[in-house]
Amino acid sequence: MSMLSKMVKGFYADEKAAEVTELGIVLALIVAGAVITIGLIGTKVQTAYTTTEANL
Repeated sequence: MSMLSKMVKGFYADEKAAEVTELGIVLALIVAGAVITIGLIGTKVQTAYTTTEANL
């Protein structure tokens, strides 16, 4: 068995590694949600700003 495959098996066997993986997935989902939300809100804010500027 290669050294890399031993390291990978050891990593997956470790409970701390599982916790870190879970936290990484949760963080990735939070970041994805934030990016989508900011993108949607950003468009609405830009539209409101442009409308306000045009009315002035």
